[in-house]
Amino acid sequence: MKPKVLLDKVGLWSATVVASTALILGVAPMTAKAINVPTAVTEDGKNTYKKYCSPCHGEEGKGDGPLARSMLPKPRDFTRGAYKFRTTPSGSLPTDEDIFRTISYGVPNSTMIPWDILTEQQRASIIPVLKSFSEAFEVRKPEPPVNVGLEIRPSEKSLAEGKKIYEEKLECWKCHGVEGRGDGPSAAEQEDDFGFPIKPFDFTTGKFKGGNSDRDVYLRFTTGLNGTPMPSFAKELTDEQRWCLTHYVMSLIKPEETCK
Repeated sequence: MKPKVLLDKVGLWSATVVASTALILGVAPMTAKAINVPTAVTEDGKNTYKKYCSPCHGEEGKGDGPLARSMLPKPRDFTRGAYKFRTTPSGSLPTDEDIFRTISYGVPNSTMIPWDILTEQQRASIIPVLKSFSEAFEVRKPEPPVNVGLEIRPSEKSLAEGKKIYEEKLECWKCHGVEGRGDGPSAAEQEDDFGFPIKPFDFTTGKFKGGNSDRDVYLRFTTGLNGTPMPSFAKELTDEQRWCLTHYVMSLIKPEETCK
């Protein structure tokens, strides 16, 4: 596909994102920084976790709740302290705000729903419970969030560079497929760090698990997804190259797939 066509597709997707954002602005949750996150496990937190989270994640947070056996991907095992969606560097623990955001927005294309039926304080009360399941939070603190560099604007040149990175430098197509459908030749072989099968993401859907904005996708390339085969490219790619890759991946979105 020519860069000019890709650029037109990025423009269409950007308009879709803006429209979607306008629809949710009135209900977007506050951040963890804006509310009081308990410093210790509370009864409210334990009760909320037991009622809403333990059916999937288990009473001890091991990802072995009664509903887990029928789920793929499997519910997160919190005892391992490996969180996928973070603003912190690869291998780091998440911030409270990272955890709060995942609880609030959920994880698209998975069984993790947005828990907006809970009050913001209930969601915040769950955070110490999740952290209590892993010793990692007792021995180390989350690293500071990564710096998000100045975003370059999509252009024919940047999209061509992103395509080259996708196809040649990183060979993303081996897992995600040439068209980004998650059907690359290595897709069926992928497993997470816990031995469970994991499917490479289908970019054409536009329903990115860690958020749909350019910044969200850029962060995934920068932080990686702990516990999965998806690494951080913070060392392999410059900041500008990560933005080029971001815009190219966004150009693979097919509007007709986003409606499914």
